[in-house]
Amino acid sequence: MTMLMSQVSSRASTPGGYPKIPPIITNECDRVFLSDLNEYIEDEIKKVSSEEAEQRYIIYRNAFNKIIEYVTAYKPLLTSIKKEYEYTIDSIRKGQRETEYLNGKLKAMASEPSTIRNYKKRADELEERITIIEKDNEKLEQQLQELRSKRQKREELEREVAEPPKRELKKDRRLIPGLSLEEATDLNLLYKNLDILDRQLKDLNISFRTRYVPKSQKVDFKNKLDTKVNTRDQLLRQGLIYRAKRYRLKIAVEAAQAYNRFKPPHQTVGDAVTFAIAQATGLQVQEKEAGQEQNQGEGEKRDGSPSATTTTTFEDDDPNKEKEAEMMLEYIEKFNELFEDGKYEEAAIHAANSPKGILRTSATLAKFRDVKVRLTHRSPLLAFCDAIMASVAAVGTKLASGLSTECVECALNENRLDLLSHWISQDRLMLSHQIGDLISEHCSCKVPCKCGCQALAQNVYTKLHLHHQAIICLLKQGRVHAGIEYAKHKSPFTKEMYVEVLRMCPSLQLMQALVAEDDQGSRPLPIGVVILTVLENNSFDLVLPFIQELQNTNTVDDPNTSLFHAAVLDDLETSTDEWDSLVKILQDQGYEETATNVLSTVTVMTAMKTVLYKSLADDRPDSAATQG
Repeated sequence: MTMLMSQVSSRASTPGGYPKIPPIITNECDRVFLSDLNEYIEDEIKKVSSEEAEQRYIIYRNAFNKIIEYVTAYKPLLTSIKKEYEYTIDSIRKGQRETEYLNGKLKAMASEPSTIRNYKKRADELEERITIIEKDNEKLEQQLQELRSKRQKREELEREVAEPPKRELKKDRRLIPGLSLEEATDLNLLYKNLDILDRQLKDLNISFRTRYVPKSQKVDFKNKLDTKVNTRDQLLRQGLIYRAKRYRLKIAVEAAQAYNRFKPPHQTVGDAVTFAIAQATGLQVQEKEAGQEQNQGEGEKRDGSPSATTTTTFEDDDPNKEKEAEMMLEYIEKFNELFEDGKYEEAAIHAANSPKGILRTSATLAKFRDVKVRLTHRSPLLAFCDAIMASVAAVGTKLASGLSTECVECALNENRLDLLSHWISQDRLMLSHQIGDLISEHCSCKVPCKCGCQALAQNVYTKLHLHHQAIICLLKQGRVHAGIEYAKHKSPFTKEMYVEVLRMCPSLQLMQALVAEDDQGSRPLPIGVVILTVLENNSFDLVLPFIQELQNTNTVDDPNTSLFHAAVLDDLETSTDEWDSLVKILQDQGYEETATNVLSTVTVMTAMKTVLYKSLADDRPDSAATQG
């Protein structure tokens, strides 16, 4: 019926003579479309707020677009309606924007008079302050002018008091002595006489400064000369004594070296040295007597009389030594000059390359240590240490042990392990036990060491053949197996040493290595001693994994026996009371499962040992009866 009415209405005409527009809903598909469209609008409206008109407009616009796309017959009409609506909405929006703009402009125009009034008030205040400042400036300028005038008057007064009154020279109207009136009026002749008088005055001044001195100065010079002559004689006598001592020491050293080369029987080193010194002394006496006779004969030939003349000759001072001493003094002065100017890098290089190492000393190092100024990347002390280490190859000799230790300490204080490693690898240090201890104690890492100090200390100890300390460094690096092998070949450890090492650097790898069997079937330490030693520091984080790993690992010979069970059976040093105390400690700490496993293993071990001892006791009477 509805379909029929819709068809009839579609065929009917409007009062104006135009045909009617077909109805919107004509079939079930149209109803589904309208239903979906209503659901879409309701869902989208729920998602936005009721205050957001713009979003609601967008939702209805999209719905209207869908209707236009779906109803093709109404598309031109609906499109034109949509355009009109959009044009109206745009006009409303534009009006709102213009309204907001005009409202803002109206507010600005309303506040403009008050703003102008405030600006004028502020301008008046500033002008008033400018007037006050100008008046103050004028007063200050007047005071400044008054002070300047007073100061100028005071200076003029002081100048008048300080300057002595000028003497007015009286004109001498007498004739110049030795000249007639005509000669005194001859200008050329007067100039010649003036030149002559100037030369005579210069000669007198020079003579006064050079040829004539006070008489008291002669006595002073004579006393200084006598003092220097006495000093020279004393030094020459000491030089002769030192030369004689040096000669005897040289003879003794050569004699001792010859004795060590040949080692003649029935003679000691002391006898050889004494004989050589006596023989050399006799030759010296003979040469001296021969020289005196020769000098005496030459004197007789020269003087014609057999008068005995004794001549004392001294070796001339070597000028090269004097130049060398002057050069060293200049070198030291140059170093002090660089040091005082704050050029510490240049001063360090200058001191490191000093002749004969006069500045490569602990005193120079202490001088750099006292400087508290820090350079760009290192201290002046480290600059000096680096410079003297760099010059070791050129000098050809290493630094003394004390100086090497101080350089190492300086590098460690500034955490320059790279520089220290370079010195050790290039063999520029006089290594000592103290240097190794300093490097090892500088390490603050937990086992294993990650900073590299223990590796450097191990290198030092190895070069010094201090195997015990080198092994400890290997263990602190986490190289347990390498340390154990090193100990077996270089420095066999006792059980006390192993216990000490375990206390110093406990680790799970070291505990496993100490209870592992070697080729002979022996263990470095019993398992009970290892566990109790580690528990002295309450290191349960090491003991529990150690026990659990041994319990979970079986032996090679018997797959049914765990390593922990085998190690406990081999432990003959740990008593039952100590095992019970270990179990109690584990129970007190809450490790019930581990304590139960240990207790079961210890109980089995105790029973097996009891049976073993009983069987041995039964075998002894039987063997005794057999012998009887």
